[in-house]
Amino acid sequence: MKPTQTDQSETYRVLVRETLDIDFRDWYGDLAILPQKNGETALVGRFSDQSALRGFLEQLWNLNITVITVERIENES
Repeated sequence: MKPTQTDQSETYRVLVRETLDIDFRDWYGDLAILPQKNGETALVGRFSDQSALRGFLEQLWNLNITVITVERIENES
């Protein structure tokens, strides 16, 4: 029997067109909000699985926030 890994979460960087302020973190918790020089915002956070990531992206859609890119960041072991 193989040992199970307890933390299967992945880190993602989501770039959005809008400028979001630090208060946005209150809405989603443990999320890094990185303003970009061009007025866009990078959101970096861990998601437990693809379903959690999709739910987050749907919430952005519902808030009329334009997603430019979504990329997975390799977790360092």
